[in-house]
Amino acid sequence: MIRFLIHKPIAVFMVTLALLLLGIVASQRIPTSLLPDIDIPEITVQLSYPNNTARILETNIVRPLRNQLLQVANLVDIETQARDGIATLTLRFAYGTNTDYAFIETNEKVDAALNQLPRDMKRPTVLKASATDIPILNLTVSLTENYTSARFLALSEFAETVIKKRIEQQPDIALADMSGQAQPEIIITPYQDKLISLGISNELLATAIQRNNFELGNLTIQNGIYQYNFLFSNPLRTKENIEDIYLNIYDKLFQLKELAHVSIQPKQERGLAYANGKRVIVLAIIKQADARMYELKASVEKLIQAFEKEYPDVHFTTNQDQTKLLQLSIDNLKSSLWIGSILAILIMFFFLKDFKSPLIIAISIPTSLIISLLFLYLSGRSINIISLSGLILGVGMMIDNSIIVIDNITQKLEAGLNLVEACAAGTNEIISPLISAVLTTCSVFLPLLFLSGITGTLFFDQALAVSIGLGTSLLVSIFLIPPLYKQLKSKKIKVPTWFRIPLQTQVVENWYEKGYRFFFAKKWIVYGISILSICVAIVLFNVMKYEQLPEITQNETILTIDWNEQINVTENQRRIQTIVQNIPTLETTFAQIGEQQFLLQRENIKSLSEASVYLKTTTPKELTIVKERIRDLLLEKYTGSTYSFNKPKTIFEYIFNTKEETLVAEVFSKGKLEVPEEEKVKELTQLLDKKNTVDIPLQQTAVIQIIHENVALYDVNYNSLINELKAAFSQNFIDDLKTAKKFIPIKLNYNVSNLENVINRLFVKNTNGADIPIKNLLKIQRIQQYKTITANRNGEYLSFPIQSEANTKDKMKTIANTFKEHPDVNVRFSGSWAVIQELKKELLVVIVIAILLLYFIMVAQFESLWQPLIILLEIPIDIGGALLLLWLFGESINIMAVIGIIVMCGVIINDSILKIHTINLLKKQGLSIEDAIKTGGKLRIKPIVMTSLTTILALLPFLFMSGLGATLQKPLALTVIGGMLIGTFISLYFIPLLYSYLHQKFEKLH
Repeated sequence: MIRFLIHKPIAVFMVTLALLLLGIVASQRIPTSLLPDIDIPEITVQLSYPNNTARILETNIVRPLRNQLLQVANLVDIETQARDGIATLTLRFAYGTNTDYAFIETNEKVDAALNQLPRDMKRPTVLKASATDIPILNLTVSLTENYTSARFLALSEFAETVIKKRIEQQPDIALADMSGQAQPEIIITPYQDKLISLGISNELLATAIQRNNFELGNLTIQNGIYQYNFLFSNPLRTKENIEDIYLNIYDKLFQLKELAHVSIQPKQERGLAYANGKRVIVLAIIKQADARMYELKASVEKLIQAFEKEYPDVHFTTNQDQTKLLQLSIDNLKSSLWIGSILAILIMFFFLKDFKSPLIIAISIPTSLIISLLFLYLSGRSINIISLSGLILGVGMMIDNSIIVIDNITQKLEAGLNLVEACAAGTNEIISPLISAVLTTCSVFLPLLFLSGITGTLFFDQALAVSIGLGTSLLVSIFLIPPLYKQLKSKKIKVPTWFRIPLQTQVVENWYEKGYRFFFAKKWIVYGISILSICVAIVLFNVMKYEQLPEITQNETILTIDWNEQINVTENQRRIQTIVQNIPTLETTFAQIGEQQFLLQRENIKSLSEASVYLKTTTPKELTIVKERIRDLLLEKYTGSTYSFNKPKTIFEYIFNTKEETLVAEVFSKGKLEVPEEEKVKELTQLLDKKNTVDIPLQQTAVIQIIHENVALYDVNYNSLINELKAAFSQNFIDDLKTAKKFIPIKLNYNVSNLENVINRLFVKNTNGADIPIKNLLKIQRIQQYKTITANRNGEYLSFPIQSEANTKDKMKTIANTFKEHPDVNVRFSGSWAVIQELKKELLVVIVIAILLLYFIMVAQFESLWQPLIILLEIPIDIGGALLLLWLFGESINIMAVIGIIVMCGVIINDSILKIHTINLLKKQGLSIEDAIKTGGKLRIKPIVMTSLTTILALLPFLFMSGLGATLQKPLALTVIGGMLIGTFISLYFIPLLYSYLHQKFEKLH
């Protein structure tokens, strides 16, 4: 077959060009995104029931709904949070669960629970999480100057009806999720003095508005052969229509505007958004699942430029751009490709004394990469961070395959074969170990798919990308390189004298032979290094820190703050602005205060006293200074506040939930459904360890109690009393004004802000028409309540994050023993610590499975039961070197480090497979075992050294580069370099020593 292809080079080149053309077309059409479009196994149920406390919500609504949702199939856990007026239930499923079916079943359970919920409560909203639902960027819209509440209200309507619609008309955009806008409402403020003088109540005004705000529909009338439709139009369409309503009071007509002031104003704010000190409307841009990220970003930027020209009074900015992560990954691929290719060419130039062989490398690498993109497109995958990292790994292995084939053909030429025979024999001889090397590398990735959680799900895309890259490289190495080698070598090209390299590769072989004699004479050195490296691997595997992702140094952070006071959003923003103004080094600030209006809001809804502030500086060092400054200001001015700094919500934070605390103590009551009483919080904190525990925040609540005996004594109607109170606090809803664009609520309100003043100035008419002071009917007291009531499938609990540097197991044991003696409460534990422990156990299982798969493949390759053991023993030795370098650089064991170990093992194993294969061939040719080992080492010294050098030098820049992309790749680079450094030594000297020893042992048995 190879000989046929060598004689038909034109056919091979034409097929290759056809595949390259298809690959280029595929590269222009393949979707690009941050992560694969995976189903995040999480569904959120959000409910709103205003004017009800967290306790009422939890007991009467959340608890029955939670019990109903526990019946959903494949449910792993359910986490609920109830606050005043709002609640969130988060359902987490096992990875691999079909979230479409889970979404349908969740909705069915919600519908089934409606009979147990209050009739006046809106149906809970059910949201399905997806990686594609995560915004790619935030677009903020603000007024350029002259801010007023009326102008911002107009801007909100403009943004909703024009800006949002135009963005969503872009073909690659699924949704522009909106928040921060002001909503209008019509406020009827009675002239109380006039109403009292006329002897009428507020209810008369409300009744008049309701009677005039009607929709009678259409009336069809037949008149002979004709038929007419009559429409009864609603007389109330504008604010002026309401003002012109007539009321008959004691046979005298009054217009509503004579009895009350009618105004359109923004609704009472429950959430705000500010960017760089200016109030903004934020639109979170969410892309289509199959969209190409760069084209989408370009279209959004073009649209923003058009907006700026068309609407000069409106200012547009963007922040938290997720597309930068993808750009960094592509930049890493490009740099890895260029560095790897250039180094491979230079190293081959150095070893082979020939500029034609490096030229073959320069052709084979982009060919393999472009054809890989074609197969990736045909498999229905996208270009994303995971598949790109797989291709980056594949690039290094593509270089290795090409080097091995070219070197073997060159050896055949030097042995005296003609060009055609050398190409055919050199390729045929190496096909078997190349296939075995590809299979072993893929088999190492395969068990990783069985890791639970998101890690195993993401590895599928990476394993597929690596397999496609290696498979394509194998095909190019076998089918393209031999005819290409033959064509280039047959052409006589004069090389300038200055371009010739005088290096003799015999120097490398002599160096290897000296080392071979030395280490065979002092075997204890090789065995000692090997045993020491295995011991290092075992120790570091148990003592090193485990993380899902490497610690990323960034110049941006999210400040999450809770003032722990009953303040409104305006005061909340004033405090944030006070803090931010004291920090001049901030480049960007973006604050989301209180409740947000996003449709796809998966996180728990914030209260009015909470906010999240995105902070960005020029450098990471400046960010550290900013954090310290904010801590000092908060301790100085707002001692009761609680705050935390978290990483910006990138795709990784959404997927891996990196915000989760390491250890959380869940304290619950014995024999009761409710959490312990508020008065016991300090006592519980002392039990847990005051120094290392975060307090549970409480809130002060004003409780209004009706004095029922006074209500009966003064003969007051309860509904009249409640309506007066609602009007006083702008909660007395009358009706909706049905305008041409939207429904605007109409409310009755008083111009009083202070609680005590409201109560003191209010009167209510009793059944006899007498005015009764409301202060005689009410009693007000202030109490402490939980701001949030949390629960899971086990019931309600208090969540105490434990911040301790001590041993986690010891800390858990100490806390558990303390609570055993408490009569009323008990404790259980959760947090990322348990996830990490489970991941460690799974990794051990995965390693065992991978080793078994490797063994089976190599047994088939070598037709020997003992030869694969030599290569498998090399793996723990190489892992010791990888972990040692990782530890020396202060890194943790994380996903990127694990990928690096896998890649390193794949490359080193491939070198050892090639070496043992060569030794076996030499034995079959009649050489003694000693001569076969020695000659095989000399024949394979160049490809082993070349592949090791290209891999190490290609990754070396990542150790000294800065930026997010380099930080993510650094653990991978460290493990590969550390493993390759010791692995090259093991392949050169440990493998021959162990082969010789085991061969003698097993030969004696036979």
